[in-house]
Amino acid sequence: MPNPFSGKSYPVSLKAEDAAAIVFWSKNYKPFISTLEKIESIYQNRFLFHFTINGFQNPAKELFEPNIPDYQDAVKWAGYLSERYGKDTVLWRFDPIIFSSLTPPDERLATFENLASSLTRYVSRCIISFIDLYRKVHHRFTQISRENGIQFHKPALSELVDFSKELQKIATCYNIEILTCCENNIAETAGIRKGHCIDSELLHRLYPSIQFSSEIKPTRKGCGCYASRDIGSYNSCRHQCLYCYATNYKMIL
Repeated sequence: MPNPFSGKSYPVSLKAEDAAAIVFWSKNYKPFISTLEKIESIYQNRFLFHFTINGFQNPAKELFEPNIPDYQDAVKWAGYLSERYGKDTVLWRFDPIIFSSLTPPDERLATFENLASSLTRYVSRCIISFIDLYRKVHHRFTQISRENGIQFHKPALSELVDFSKELQKIATCYNIEILTCCENNIAETAGIRKGHCIDSELLHRLYPSIQFSSEIKPTRKGCGCYASRDIGSYNSCRHQCLYCYATNYKMIL
């Protein structure tokens, strides 16, 4: 696999005896289902699925996640994965959280509750994080603001903490645990557990016969992931989400 920063390649074995488990990330699992069913016997269903479902509605959806299926479709496939591989294997991601004139806090809370009520049968965890304005992402936000008159709001830490507490209250009503991703200040202040997107403790509980790494090996500041090898590639996704740091596409408005 090529390192996205240096361009140098490194080997990753996908032999069943070398891969303790595979953790997938997606906003749209539908095109992958047939492939997943072909490989499940090889890895004895040792999978986790990070499933980003933000529930943006138009016009926000057209601007923030233009090529993502409607959230109803995402909920359907979350249900499929949950029923086939187990409820604890599906990790709902409500991230990134973006505050704007199209998506103010009250709208995000209402959307979260709507999604939580639909997903409560299929998930037991929800991982949250707030938008990180990487340089390329900042340029896109600036352009979309200028061209469409959208105002983006950067909240103070106290606002983020209060908002996270409200999310936690809602999630508790639907028996869903909130965890954070790279939001240590919020986790500590709001009393929300720090998440591990690559979570050896969860994997060991799901697959107790397999030995998983006990080494925390963060990929960026605040990351709580256990040791793993990334086999994703930059600039390989065509969803063109406004906030994506892994693609270099230029917006055409």
